[in-house]
Amino acid sequence: MADKNRALDELSRRARLPELIGRSTWAGVRKSFADTDFDRWSDALDKLIVAGTGTAGLIDFAAASVEAARLFGPDAGLAVAPAALAIQKQSGGSAATAFLTAIPAACRHIKDAAAFRHWLETMEQLAQLAPESVAPLIEKLDFILVRIDSAGFRNWMLAGIRSASGDAAQRQAYFSLWDESALRAFEQASSDVLFVDVERRLKAYLTALWGLRPAMRTMAVRPGRPAPRRAAFDGLITRVPEAFAGLHGQEAVTHYRAVLSHIGAHQVYSGPRMPVGTLKPVQIALISLIEDARVEMLASRDYPGLRRLWTRYHTARPQTALTAEILMPRLARALIDPEYKDDDPFVNKGKMMFFDHRSQWSDPSISRRIGGLLGNDLGQMRIQFNPKTYIVQPSYRDDNNGLWDFGEPPPEEAETAETILDSVRIEQREEKDKRQKDEQSEGAPPANQAARLQAVGDDVGVPIARYAEWDYIAGSERAEWTTVVEFPAKPAPADAARALTEAHSALAARIARLVKNAKISRPERLRRQAQGDRLDLDACIRTAIDRRTGVQPDPRVYETTVMRARDLSVLVLLDISESTRDRIRDQTTTVIQVERIATALLSEAMDGLGDPFAVHAFCSDGREDVRLYRVKDFEQRYDDGAKARLAGLRGGLSTRLGAALRHAGAEIEERQTHRRLVLVITDGEPSDVDITDKRYLVEDARRAVHDLGHRGIDVFCVGLDSGGENYLPRIFGRRGYITIDRVEALPEKLPMLYFRMTA
Repeated sequence: MADKNRALDELSRRARLPELIGRSTWAGVRKSFADTDFDRWSDALDKLIVAGTGTAGLIDFAAASVEAARLFGPDAGLAVAPAALAIQKQSGGSAATAFLTAIPAACRHIKDAAAFRHWLETMEQLAQLAPESVAPLIEKLDFILVRIDSAGFRNWMLAGIRSASGDAAQRQAYFSLWDESALRAFEQASSDVLFVDVERRLKAYLTALWGLRPAMRTMAVRPGRPAPRRAAFDGLITRVPEAFAGLHGQEAVTHYRAVLSHIGAHQVYSGPRMPVGTLKPVQIALISLIEDARVEMLASRDYPGLRRLWTRYHTARPQTALTAEILMPRLARALIDPEYKDDDPFVNKGKMMFFDHRSQWSDPSISRRIGGLLGNDLGQMRIQFNPKTYIVQPSYRDDNNGLWDFGEPPPEEAETAETILDSVRIEQREEKDKRQKDEQSEGAPPANQAARLQAVGDDVGVPIARYAEWDYIAGSERAEWTTVVEFPAKPAPADAARALTEAHSALAARIARLVKNAKISRPERLRRQAQGDRLDLDACIRTAIDRRTGVQPDPRVYETTVMRARDLSVLVLLDISESTRDRIRDQTTTVIQVERIATALLSEAMDGLGDPFAVHAFCSDGREDVRLYRVKDFEQRYDDGAKARLAGLRGGLSTRLGAALRHAGAEIEERQTHRRLVLVITDGEPSDVDITDKRYLVEDARRAVHDLGHRGIDVFCVGLDSGGENYLPRIFGRRGYITIDRVEALPEKLPMLYFRMTA
């Protein structure tokens, strides 16, 4: 009897479904889900009803499942319900309803069933990790999916989860696209090639073409504004988008090459900036277009391959609609692609004027004359031009602002100047802000009294650089994610500095003897040279014999004398995190005391050998506060002052090794020596207060070591952690580290290790 009643209820419920979700939607359901698929769809609807989904949500589910089934098959449509239930459980009914409402629009941007399932799984994962962020993200969903695929969407989502570090408000700002890091990560996720990946190749490319060595920076992304879509240049720097959305692999690399070669053509052929004067916006746009074509034609005369590189991006075709935004790309193509034919009189007139004046292409003023006339023609044709929405076409061309003198420098140039000076802006912590406000309110000068500059205190750090950080889950770098803040190294009293090596006088004397034997600064005669200050008699005799016997003689008949010396620079990077304050087992000595003594002995050895070296120490307190202490720089002598600063080092805070390595690499990269070595001394695994995933900073440090290796910088680590075998090989490679089980043996082993490494 109970089974019969349940069967009747089932029939009654199914009879009411058309009225529940609407007749038209019901017809779509019956068409998309047949036989057993319809039974599964009905079961999914039951689960939504039991979960408390309202009528609006059920209607949205029906529409979403029908659209997904129509595009990707019945299984994709049936997968909508579990995702909606998971979101409803974690984020609430309103978020689930918004999710169901957004699915039909999202389907239009997803390419296949696998990508759709992947996207659903990503939304479920977001609801689990950041339930409060589902609704803000759904509001921006259409905007996001237009620009990135499902894989990029997942990487972008995971980057946001990690960056917020447990802060729900920060996550909401990220997924609402108001956070600057969200926009930057969003652009990175849309392409698998970033500017940082190809920067060195591009610089070498421009140097090979025209001998240019331009300063390049990625363009700033501002919250609430669209990401930059075109490159830009001025008298100081070339600014390039961090990534070009939708371009991948070699396609992205080629696009970067087209962008930079076009800007290089401007820098070689354009001359000084043109004054705007009384020109109208449409005239400025057309003059810029003619100037783009002029410099490209001149560049193509020298390097014909550049025209093939650029023409691939000119895809404009004749159209019936007549707007400035349609005519200008057609004119741009007509000026560079000789095979392009267009029936529009305006395009043909511009092409005729441009090529009739080919003898004057070397004069930049011809662009102003032709572009001004064409601008007048557009005005007489009553064709509207909106400068606010106009974007230069095609995509490899810059925004043209570098061609014009607008009188007042634009805000971007002020930002550029700050970038070159390596200045950074950091939001101080709330407690620091409060303390500064209190101090200002206590000693605030009268309103009519000018403010006076005050010296920076010894305990105040100065931000000096920002560096990327590698997110191994997202598989991408977060540009300018960490900030290195320089703090003054407080010196210790003179007696403490002397005590560094006095306790190991015997070892110091032994090192001095090794230095005397290893120091190389003797003259060496080089024979059989192509050039020299005297003849090599043996080589001359061999040449005479070769000529007599009819053999081509060797032209290297000179000899010279050179002073052979060590060609090596070293930067010692000391980890002075909180763990270095721990005492060594069965001793009263701390780890940092041993580090100081070992570094002092090593410094004596390097100073005796004449190797240029620097000693820096680091610790961290979150990604915005990676602290650097300069004990000795390359240009400084290893004198009593350096010894006092070394003796004054104290342990504290955490170990963000990747950022410290990147800054060490930037410092030593400027050294003009054959070999450059960063020697790391650390006592523990990388960690920081804002990171809970232990693997995250290990992978970031590994990436930093890998990047330094590509730049010709060696990195070697001396690990003082007995558990270092677990993570040091991952970071530095099997041959890039050594672990010292007895920390107290470091003063003896470190200098000896250095002699072996640099012999």
